[in-house]
Order: sequence, then structure tokens, then C-alpha cells
Amino acid sequence: MKVTRRDFLKVTGATVASFAVVDLGFDMAATASGLKGVRTKNVKPVPTICPFCGCGCGLVVYAKDGAPAEGPQLLSVQGDPDNPINRGAACSKGSALMNLREIYSPETGEQEINPKRIAKPRYRAPGSTKWEEKDWDWMLDEIAKRVKETRDKYFEHKDENGIIVNRCEALASLGGAALDNEEVHLIAKMNRALGMTYIEHQARI
Repeated sequence: MKVTRRDFLKVTGATVASFAVVDLGFDMAATASGLKGVRTKNVKPVPTICPFCGCGCGLVVYAKDGAPAEGPQLLSVQGDPDNPINRGAACSKGSALMNLREIYSPETGEQEINPKRIAKPRYRAPGSTKWEEKDWDWMLDEIAKRVKETRDKYFEHKDENGIIVNRCEALASLGGAALDNEEVHLIAKMNRALGMTYIEHQARI
């Protein structure tokens, strides 16, 4: 049986069209949209701004009233599609905003920190495969000790041409987007005093 090019296109085109119509019997788009709306059905969305950095991305918060002791129950936080800055998108921090909420504990009858949120400093020793919880005093002392050791070891007063540079290229600083102007100013002054040349900010990366 000889099949022409036109016949082949007719058969394959009809097959593709039939799959597009029946979708193998599963309407996944309708199912996905239906599941997405179950949790927030009949809940009024409240627009807000992400608190993490100065970009001003818009978010939509869905919450419902709980028992008097429990307070409002946060159901979902999503990017605001009507916001001209992020147009519904959200970075990794904005997407994880749900983890910042407090959770009502029936045992204590109070709001408690979300167990998914890391609330204490953690340290992993060189070569170790596990993280250990440390108190802030130990952690800050350890950071200060390592910064001083690194600066003392790698600080350059002059470069190879004899020009005074007073720099330490073994240290770098990455600023956090939740810092305010005054905090950033103090951190920048400290970094310059240590001789850092690699100074960057999280919100710009």
C-alpha cells in the first residue's frame, strides 16, 4: 500500500488532534486547578508586600479565622499576579514565607515557632556529616576568631609593586536583604576596616 505525504499528514494530524481533545481520558489541567483552589476556596485574598528585601514584590495571603485561642490560620502565601514588580513570581525566600508563621499547639494552648523554621545557630565541624546546635555566644566567638585568624594570615599592606593597598582578599561579605540602611552602613564600615574588597549584597545577586 502506497502512502502519500498528504495521507501521512492527514493520519498523524488526526491522531494528534484526537489526543489533544481527549487527553488520554484525563483532564489534568482541570484537576490541577481544582486542587489548587480547594484550600483557599471562599477565602478572601489579602494583598501584601514581601518583608525580605527592598524589591517590594507583591504577595497574596490567604487566611481564615480559627478558634479564639488559635487566632487567624494562614492557609497560603502566593506571588501577586497583579503586582507590576514580580507579576506573580516569588524568589526562594518569598516562596518559603509560610515557614515564618507561628503554629498553634494544642498541648500548650499557645502559638509556637514553626518546627520547620531553624531558630538556633547550627554548626557542622570540618569532615562531619551532621549539624550541631550551638548557642549564640559560642557561634559569635568562633566567627570572630576565624575572621581575625584569616585577616592576620592574608592581610596585604603593599602589593607586588610596592603600592600600599591594605587589603585582605581572603575575606568576603554578603549582605542580607532584611538589613536596614543603618545596619548596612555599619557592616560596610567594618568590612572596609578589615580590608575586604569583595563586598556584595544578596538582593543584587
